[in-house]
Amino acid sequence: MENNFSAENSLRLITETIERSRRAVAKNAGKPLILWGALVSITAFVIWILWSKTGSPAWNFLWFAMSVIGFLGNRYLDRDKEKVPATEVTRLIGKIWMWFGILSTGFFALVWAAWGIRCAVGIEGPLNVDLTMIILMMMGLCGAISGSVLKLKSVTIPVVIALALAATFLMVMPSGSPVRILSFVILGVLALIVPGVILQKNEKKQ
Repeated sequence: MENNFSAENSLRLITETIERSRRAVAKNAGKPLILWGALVSITAFVIWILWSKTGSPAWNFLWFAMSVIGFLGNRYLDRDKEKVPATEVTRLIGKIWMWFGILSTGFFALVWAAWGIRCAVGIEGPLNVDLTMIILMMMGLCGAISGSVLKLKSVTIPVVIALALAATFLMVMPSGSPVRILSFVILGVLALIVPGVILQKNEKKQ
């Protein structure tokens, strides 16, 4: 009987810890979402302008600079946020976005490697891969999963809407056009900044 009582208490304690962790992560998510949303939107807009004026897609390397700025910005925001104990929730969210970073960077590198090989062997014609759509869909998927894990409809719903609008925009715009990069502005504003603002307002009400 005592063992059962201890097991029940342990299970209840684990459940409460995970729930506290989930709430703390949700509470701290507002500012990082706004930060990354602003960085994604501004970077996409700058790349569009430079790509349109120069005709060179090499400006997409600015995404790496954005990642460094975002990492440093996150470190700055982490100073004042509530410390969250490591749980399956925090580990899962971390792994989701870790793999997004690895796969999106890997896809980007593979596209440039394939382009270099084609140039070296003299293969002409467009490269048959829509990297923008691939990364856009991965980013939207990671955002939707993160919102579901945290039980935040204020994140999941805007992400799904933003992904639908951004993907439609991509399919409408001509292939290879610099304007297609603006799909990340749609995603950055609707899927990151809007949920971030909502979470910040909710935090102030508590």
